Amino acid sequence: MTTESKYIHNALKQVHHKASCSSVCGFSISGLATYMQFPEMNFCIDMGECPLTATPIDHVFLTHAHGDHARCLMRHHSLRKMMGVERDSVYYIPESIYEGAKDWIRAEAMFEGVSEAKFRYPELVAVKAGERIPLRYRKDMVLEPFNVKHSVPAMGATLYLHKRKLKDEYLGKNAGEIIALRQAGVEITREVFEPQVSFMGDCLGESLLENRSVFDSKVLVTECTFIAPEDEPMSRKKGHTHLDHIVRALNELGDEVKCEQIILTHFSMKYSEKYIRETIAKEIPEKFKEKVIAFV
Repeated sequence: MTTESKYIHNALKQVHHKASCSSVCGFSISGLATYMQFPEMNFCIDMGECPLTATPIDHVFLTHAHGDHARCLMRHHSLRKMMGVERDSVYYIPESIYEGAKDWIRAEAMFEGVSEAKFRYPELVAVKAGERIPLRYRKDMVLEPFNVKHSVPAMGATLYLHKRKLKDEYLGKNAGEIIALRQAGVEITREVFEPQVSFMGDCLGESLLENRSVFDSKVLVTECTFIAPEDEPMSRKKGHTHLDHIVRALNELGDEVKCEQIILTHFSMKYSEKYIRETIAKEIPEKFKEKVIAFV
């Protein structure tokens, strides 16, 4: 079978990519592990494996509860303590799985022999779709989760760079005039949220168009579990995205796609790297070929 993988996947052998807003390093193969680190943003998506490079990162967003995305969440917490990182990392968890996550974290600690007297939860933040949350240690970065359709409750999110800019009507003023306006109590600035990275997590392809604002981000990270033509029905059955769904969204949106880069992740283990790259090169519309990157 031409699609079969010719090598054993190693979740600790990271993929490295340079995006315009941050470097990206990590791994994402369906059923094996997904974790994507954005070091310059001090942010990580999921923790299906925990390499040492993840330990300096203070903010982790968990898209959903499946083990290949979540199982090393507390490994990250433990490794930081072992390595002497004093401040707690913050774990942003969808509200729909928050209580279950707390039960799991406590049970894991008890299984490892932590006493009730010594147990304490890490910094957990339950998040809702549509709310904008400043990152704990990066107040200039704001996280906005959104719901996606998967086989279990799941979320994606957008990371914004938060700025204050001079209102248009004051752009021609000199320094003295600006100072006078401020002293008079005039609000001369406005909030600006610039979308940097959007990530879909695991989802049906239709979630892309249901959350089409993700195409305004500089970088879009979207799963592409299935790519073989005959696997399209399987993608729907399993709650995943097929390459055809991405192509359809790109063709429908056209010039509305503002992304500088679109990173495809979470490929099925059954595909070889060669088959993935060749199929993407063949199927992605010509005008988007330079934007689309296979994270393998």
